[in-house]
Amino acid sequence: MITLKPYQTRVLDSLRDFFRQCAQDGHPEAAFQAVQFKNGSSSPVPYIPVSAAGLAPGMPYVCLRVPTGGGKTLLACYTAGLAMDEFMRAERAVVLWLVPSNTILDQTADALRDPRHPYRRALELACGAVEVVTIEEALRLSRATVEGQTVVIVATIQAFRVEDTTGRKVYDQNGAFAEHLLNLPADRLADLLPGADRKPKPSLVNMLRLRRPIVIVDEAHNARTDLSFSTLGAVLPSCIIEFTATPARRGTPSNVLHHVSAAELKAANMVKLPLRVITRHPSQRDQLLAEAIALRADLEKLAAVEAQRTGEYLRPIVLLQAERVDACEPLRDRLVSEFGIAKDEVKISVGVLDELKSVTDIASPKCPVRVILTVQKLREGWDCPFAYVLCSLRETRSATAIEQIVGRILRLPSAQAKQHPDLNCAYAFSVSDSLPEVLNELREALESNGFTTAEAERIIIPLGQGTLPLGAQPKTAQVSPDDIDARVAQAQVEALAGKARVNTATGEITVLVPLDKDETEKLTSCVKTPEAKARVEEIVELVREADRAFGGTGKTRAPSPFELGLDFIVPLLCVHENGELFEFEDTYLLEHPWKLSEKDAALSKFYDPLSRPGAKAGYVDVGEKGEVQTGVAREPEEADFIGVLHQQVLALGGTGDWTLESLVAWLDRHIDHYDIPAGESAEFLRKVIRGLMAKHGITGLGVLALDRFRLRDEIEARIQQHRENERKAAFRQFLLPDSMLAVRAERALNLKAMNYEPSWVYEGGFQFRKHYFGPKPGELRERTPSGEQTEEFKCAQFLDAMPEVKFWVRNLVRKASSFRLQTSTDWFYPDFLCQLADGRVLAVEYKGKDRYTAEDAEEKRAVGAVWASRSGARCLFAMPTDGDFSAIARAIKP
Repeated sequence: MITLKPYQTRVLDSLRDFFRQCAQDGHPEAAFQAVQFKNGSSSPVPYIPVSAAGLAPGMPYVCLRVPTGGGKTLLACYTAGLAMDEFMRAERAVVLWLVPSNTILDQTADALRDPRHPYRRALELACGAVEVVTIEEALRLSRATVEGQTVVIVATIQAFRVEDTTGRKVYDQNGAFAEHLLNLPADRLADLLPGADRKPKPSLVNMLRLRRPIVIVDEAHNARTDLSFSTLGAVLPSCIIEFTATPARRGTPSNVLHHVSAAELKAANMVKLPLRVITRHPSQRDQLLAEAIALRADLEKLAAVEAQRTGEYLRPIVLLQAERVDACEPLRDRLVSEFGIAKDEVKISVGVLDELKSVTDIASPKCPVRVILTVQKLREGWDCPFAYVLCSLRETRSATAIEQIVGRILRLPSAQAKQHPDLNCAYAFSVSDSLPEVLNELREALESNGFTTAEAERIIIPLGQGTLPLGAQPKTAQVSPDDIDARVAQAQVEALAGKARVNTATGEITVLVPLDKDETEKLTSCVKTPEAKARVEEIVELVREADRAFGGTGKTRAPSPFELGLDFIVPLLCVHENGELFEFEDTYLLEHPWKLSEKDAALSKFYDPLSRPGAKAGYVDVGEKGEVQTGVAREPEEADFIGVLHQQVLALGGTGDWTLESLVAWLDRHIDHYDIPAGESAEFLRKVIRGLMAKHGITGLGVLALDRFRLRDEIEARIQQHRENERKAAFRQFLLPDSMLAVRAERALNLKAMNYEPSWVYEGGFQFRKHYFGPKPGELRERTPSGEQTEEFKCAQFLDAMPEVKFWVRNLVRKASSFRLQTSTDWFYPDFLCQLADGRVLAVEYKGKDRYTAEDAEEKRAVGAVWASRSGARCLFAMPTDGDFSAIARAIKP
């Protein structure tokens, strides 16, 4: 079983919250905004309802943006279960899993069917019993199969277009589906497509329309057309969830619910980053090829050492992009004759000649493949984390080809960091006389693989000619220690104020940021020989050129505190227990003793199991000529998409035979209560059921069983009310002066050693001078949708200008590398952390005027004050509001 990475858990948490709120209030737009607020966005983007035939505006439609290498298929497996349980409120469902091509279809279906494959195990964990079929197999689905477990139909979007051969079969009359239409609820007749006799036609498409499938669209950017949306509307989906690296921005824009960043993937060891780039002039094509082959061989030597240390097998592969298809065979002959590479180690993948098809397991130690030759792109669906090096021998390249090949070298083998840092990087060699052109080309390729422009700028590192040996840092020149004038170097490095480093012992000269002419002269004066001076000037120009290539000015700037290696230590709020310090978190609140069985079991006065959302009513009649007529008899004004959907799902499921104990057992399984003993929860559930039956005069449990999902939500909310009240009581006890809370230097967070992994970065024009990780803070918006400056941005400007602040950081919400404080309900992540010039640490949480007096804000002020008071005056806390930042100045004042 694959353990979910932290960022994957965050993606699924966002989706769970969205589905749960949709199911409870029926408003996808409100749920979409709520998730953005929870994820730290102060200016959420609006939800755009989908507009196409068959797709109602109230149908939830969201996109999860996950870059290449982020594990979209695994997330999709869990998504099916979340949609079924949290949104549809069903025991089982039909899932329509759409992929972009037949190649991907075969791969996906095989993986989802294989009981040993992690995808299959994730799907079963999320959905229970599962039957996976292709579209051809779905044409023979029995009613018993559909009603006995969750059915996942893997198909392409083309298979549902009537002009496609398979598409016609989807819509054609099919006797296998006659049994699916027996004993239909009358209100569902109008939803089904009629045949020639005006009766609902037995067909696969009508089975899908009846079951309201969950639609998962993999690589959704390949299916984002108006025609595709109309095609999806033909199956009357309950919801649509897109997975893509590049969401649509025009036409029908994607509602991006959650975006995974490059920093998150790197922190989770999912991708090889940075991407190191080497270019040579077209006249040096042969030398570039030799360097790429040599680099791959050196990487394999490192991999052998890695295997001895960790036991992990790794065989780095180089992808060679030849100039033409007819050049591939001669190039293979050259590799064999000139480089001594065995012929069976080289495979060609071009057009009809695809030798990779015969390679069953490229990751096997028995597989000899070390070089793959291609021209335009590799076979669709081919995936191998062993691919480390891309070498393009073409001067002109297809954007699509380079985009796809770059995606092939990004995945990190085993999703585990390697001990040698060079095995955590990807490498790109390119024939070109323009480094900026290549860098821009690769940047666009990374953007097409799901990375933002700002991310692409940070993760491509150009290497100068002659700096190819492994271990060389991307902005470092190696000279002889004898070539360095130690006395001059000491004075000039100090004058450069951290912009460059000179190691007189090793001969390493590192440039951190662009240098101007005077600074360059100071750095070159540290070395004696013309050759050494030329090496220094080369890396200075390289840094400046790369900065310009990515939209920078190439002008000098101060290095960030993080680049300088400065500590940024923030003490944690801890519990001092038995002589040890433990971070204060919610388990301490759960230890507060209480009994759920003794609590009031009355539910909300607004909940009535006898009054459920209305559904459409249909009719069946015989006309004057004897023809069968069907239609919609009425459409209640109070009917809503999600409420009607729930009733349709329940009607298909039936009530069955329910007893008090079986209903209690079902509710107990479907309500999360890890902190409450089973005996306590069961007794509380019995009290709820007996109370409802008495209050509403219900004599049979079938009524409550039919409404069990809505009942579950109501009970869960009531239990949460009791839980929060008890947690608040426990929390207040910890705030008292004699509690066990403590702040000590030995339990602290040092940001220097943490991965800063923002989901997005500041893209405005203001140049922050003191942000710890550089001038682009994470997750900070400059403008509201109406064009006004955000209050958080103004607060950041205020901190950046304060002379008392040495440096500060935008603290990220819900990231493992962030500072946090526990409240009675959740973790609290202050907006900003500041290292003051006098050594103290300041935490700042900005609160808008409308939220300053809320109970949540009061708890944050209280726990922030306790953190400060227990620190021995080393920590400070401030909560400014309403554009007035004087609270920060007052907190800093001794």
